[in-house]
Amino acid sequence: MKSFLSCLVLAGSAAVLAPSTAVACGGCFAPPGAIQVVTDHRMALSLSATQTILWDQFRYSGQPSDFSWILPIHDGPDVHIDVANNAFLTALDNLSAPVLNAPQRPNCNVTDDSAFAGASRTTPTSAAADAGVSVLQEQVVGPYMTVVLRSGDPTALRTWLTDNGYSVPAAINPVLDYYVSQNMDFVALKLRMGEGIERMTPIRVTTPGMNPTLPLRMISAGVADKVGLVLLVLAAGRYEAMNFPNGAVTSAMLSYDFNAPTVPSEDFQHAFDRLNTQNGTRLWITESSEPVSMYTVQAASSGRGTPLGGGTIATDDAMVAFAGIGQNATLTRLRADLGSSALDRDLQLQASDLGMQDRNYTYGHIANAPAPCGWEAGPRANFLGCSTAPGAGTSTGSAFIAGLAGLAMAARRRRR
Repeated sequence: MKSFLSCLVLAGSAAVLAPSTAVACGGCFAPPGAIQVVTDHRMALSLSATQTILWDQFRYSGQPSDFSWILPIHDGPDVHIDVANNAFLTALDNLSAPVLNAPQRPNCNVTDDSAFAGASRTTPTSAAADAGVSVLQEQVVGPYMTVVLRSGDPTALRTWLTDNGYSVPAAINPVLDYYVSQNMDFVALKLRMGEGIERMTPIRVTTPGMNPTLPLRMISAGVADKVGLVLLVLAAGRYEAMNFPNGAVTSAMLSYDFNAPTVPSEDFQHAFDRLNTQNGTRLWITESSEPVSMYTVQAASSGRGTPLGGGTIATDDAMVAFAGIGQNATLTRLRADLGSSALDRDLQLQASDLGMQDRNYTYGHIANAPAPCGWEAGPRANFLGCSTAPGAGTSTGSAFIAGLAGLAMAARRRRR
């Protein structure tokens, strides 16, 4: 059965990439205690006055011929479509993931504090009419065939897509009708003939001007119960949802009992779930919002500790992401677990006046703490820490927790 996947829409069999087809990021690391929950979609969004860039990471298994991806956009003739690198999304993921570690029992034998210590692009084609549909662009981008379409007739649009090998499930017809009525254009993407899903790479879509909107309606047809999303926003300041409730996990919501030790990531997730339920499964939680430099993102993308990392595509993504913002930006991590009924509107973002939010969390309540090691020592907690192990966000199972940009993150249907 075909269904729309991706963050902004994928049609195909709904399933998460098996580990054998996951894309790894060899040199990417996350700190110990990083909470990277597997969600259906991981996206990144760069917002500036001059351009809006969306990254989406495709997560799909099934027949390559059943895979297609459709995104409603403005300014179809001026859109740029490129392949991107998974390492860039993973770097943003690792740099923003919330961190929560369990308090450590005192070690009375420790006296040394150190113990705690590229794409192929063609020239846009002229708008060629084809039975009520104008083809604004047509090009090959890595393993994909892409087109940018315009039509005032939703029936003609669906017919064109189907006739040209793009999967369009019937359930998405009312959604396409809506976006056509809004005079929007469409990016459509499918694998080239002979390409397998192991060749799938993230996609990057650039449109002119500021457009802080994500068309969530496009994923509604592929959601049986709920859908998890992570959105990583690079901008001049912090951003939040405008037409959905916002929230945040606080230390007061986190408890740890030494007599019944728990897993910090599960404690954080339970706090998230409680907040989300209280808000009718419509909540967007800000997990972190911190300053970040282009140099830092480039270094994390390359995995080499140097900004350009040999000129990899991932570091090119970083340069493009910061182009309209400057050398320094704010990286905001938003996460949602939306019920199907919440996908009745597109997500609109707005600048937030709440300031920065630290990604490092601590337990607000600690029960049955062990006795100190002596009159001069007290319980020690190592809530931060440096990174020595690969992060969970480096592959479909481990890194994809979570997520604009590109958009395929898609849709493992989860029923609870």
